[in-house]
Amino acid sequence: MFANSVGSTAQSGNEFSPRLVAMSDAVVIQPKRKVLKRVLAWAIPFLLVVPVLVVSAWPSPYLIERPGPVYDALGKAAGTPIITIQGEKSYPTDGSLDLLTITFGDLAPRNASWLEVGMSYLDPSMDRVEKDLIYPPNVDSSQVEQEAETMMLDSQASAKAAALTLLNIPFKSSVRVTSVMKDTPSEGVLKANDIVLTVQGEKARDIDQIREFVQQTEGKRPVVFEVIRDGKQKTVQITPVKLEGKWRIGIYVGEVPEFPFTIDITLDSVSGPSAGQIFALAIYDKLTPGSLTGGNVIAGTGTVSPDGTIGKIGGIKSKMYGAVRAGAKYFLAPAENCSEVVGNIPSGLTVIKVATLKDSLSALQDIREGKTQNLTQCTK
Repeated sequence: MFANSVGSTAQSGNEFSPRLVAMSDAVVIQPKRKVLKRVLAWAIPFLLVVPVLVVSAWPSPYLIERPGPVYDALGKAAGTPIITIQGEKSYPTDGSLDLLTITFGDLAPRNASWLEVGMSYLDPSMDRVEKDLIYPPNVDSSQVEQEAETMMLDSQASAKAAALTLLNIPFKSSVRVTSVMKDTPSEGVLKANDIVLTVQGEKARDIDQIREFVQQTEGKRPVVFEVIRDGKQKTVQITPVKLEGKWRIGIYVGEVPEFPFTIDITLDSVSGPSAGQIFALAIYDKLTPGSLTGGNVIAGTGTVSPDGTIGKIGGIKSKMYGAVRAGAKYFLAPAENCSEVVGNIPSGLTVIKVATLKDSLSALQDIREGKTQNLTQCTK
């Protein structure tokens, strides 16, 4: 009995063990599958998201351009008048002539991440600029900033000359060294404010002439300058070196006007050449009776030459949005920038195409007289 019982039990065990195993499988394996599914449910998104986050944080080749501070050239900056005139009668002004800036925020000269690049597409006032266009490789950022500051000084001198030319006020000018770059052949040889009389025996005209002579040497012979420094004439020789694929001596030169009265422009926090047009219009406004703006908020940008030609600038998309935020309804844009203007104009802003200061004066007259239908706008 015991044997049979034992055998029976064993047999029963043999008969039911597959069922028990099957039941055991159902009990044990099913939870493992559920756990696996749960793990995969978390792991798959994680494995997908992590690479995206890594790539998003990876540096791009771009800087993010956005609207910067806006300054009324007829007003003050940090409590100091931006433009003051001494030795010549000046007149009251009204309205605003806003000069516009752009900023790269705290990114410059750091490359924006791909996430920041992607986010910038959500804000129409932002734009993307290749960093190498602003900060060329192998060029120190301080050197880039020095060049921008020099451009600002040159634009101020050109604006003064352009305004006086419009007013038929005569003045003299001379070719001068505006700045000397560090660690270049000119350092310690030429100095800022040196008056350049001749280059290679020819009367000095402009920077293009000097560049041509520098390239002609191919670094095999020096460039000879006759300069006046502190009232004394002297001769200096500088042998060019090759930098960024071109022969250079490391100076900035500009045609510096000598005006019959004093015009001071004070705006230390801004650099670059793009405020030239607005500076010229503001000087013109202060030297003429009546209102140039008609009491309106007028914004604008563009380089200016002493003859009044208005040139192309960068960052116009962000500048248009900066103008709107400052309350401007009219924007004077260089004709050469029209291709960037069309399709990017903020709501409520009228963008006026100008190629010369005379174009700008004509447009401002139309605005004052309510003849806005006559304004020439960018079409392409």
